[in-house]
Amino acid sequence: MKHADGRNLFPTLRDTLLGWCRNPFVKLTLLIIVLLLFATGGFWFFELYPKGDIQSAFGALWWAVVTLTTVGYGDVVPATTGGKIMGLVVMVCGIGLVSTLTGNLASMLVEHKAKKRKGLLKVNLTHHVIIVGWNDFGLELISALRDNGVFNAKEGGHQSDLVLVNTLSSDERETLALQIDMEERLRFVWGAITHESVLLKAQPDRAKVVYLLSQHRGREAKDADQETLYCALSLRELAPQVPIYGEVALPENRKHLLRAGVNEILVHGQLTSSILGLIGVNPSLWTFVQELLGMRGSNHLQIQNLGSEEKTLTWGELTARFRNDGRLPLALCQISKQLSLEDVLDEGSALDQFILELFESSGQETRLGDTGPRVLANPPDAERLDQFDAVLFLKAGETR
Repeated sequence: MKHADGRNLFPTLRDTLLGWCRNPFVKLTLLIIVLLLFATGGFWFFELYPKGDIQSAFGALWWAVVTLTTVGYGDVVPATTGGKIMGLVVMVCGIGLVSTLTGNLASMLVEHKAKKRKGLLKVNLTHHVIIVGWNDFGLELISALRDNGVFNAKEGGHQSDLVLVNTLSSDERETLALQIDMEERLRFVWGAITHESVLLKAQPDRAKVVYLLSQHRGREAKDADQETLYCALSLRELAPQVPIYGEVALPENRKHLLRAGVNEILVHGQLTSSILGLIGVNPSLWTFVQELLGMRGSNHLQIQNLGSEEKTLTWGELTARFRNDGRLPLALCQISKQLSLEDVLDEGSALDQFILELFESSGQETRLGDTGPRVLANPPDAERLDQFDAVLFLKAGETR
């Protein structure tokens, strides 16, 4: 008997069974089952009515289980010498087997909990947030994700869990867990972020979003960016559809990360330089940026998807509607979309259709990449909204 790929099925089953049998817990369980069957058969043979009080095989099984796991309830007592000998065998063997089984089970639970605490286990999560790597600004990122609702659940679901993939020490992880304060919703995966086996434990293909942090502390920026690049390549292969955002230490490496499939990359310190330039014009501009990003309290900058009715409006009409409840629209957004050959080629052209058929028959992907998000800030009042997906706006501020 063979698999679809031609491999023989029997060696595979044999190897699986042998693997189970090497497990001490499985061995003990099998021994207990054998002892129960032996005790049930023996007691039923010796104590079957009228020699004893047993009238069915189930009664013998009941006696075997009770005698093996406890000292017995006294509801079934052996009346024959053979039955009493069976009772002695079951009690002597049961004491050792059951106590060893429970001890092994407790050890397995303790070991599992220890591995989980050390970040050595594969997480079993979906729709979670992953942060790969760690630096001094990791806590600020988590705080921003929380304030901006990235951990918020979809309708009817639970809030998203957070998985941190890094090589922090046990003490650092404990301190970090206290600072983040997400209890069971926080998981760690320990290991080098360039190892695919480590990334696999975080289940990136089932994640909501992945963030890459540059680990440049105490090392050269070039080496840190190289590590981030290797990690990005592995992540994109493991999770082709999941959005990945990250940072690099050197501006010249940004294009390499984008080529590796990262959706967006920030250069470490680039925003700092721009904001310092704003402060040089007027210090109040920095206060304004802090208000926008929620660094001085609640986040004023928000985004809202456009409904089908709103897409029939113009920018001027939408602005008037938003201003009625105190909101101030700033820009229109077009969400990143996948671009394929079907979108580029003409359906009515025989040549274009022939090209498309050549790609499909050879098994080549027709996907060309994504168009990237588009933002149109402060558009003219006559701008139609049917080509846009969302609107960026400032929520109403408090009266002061």
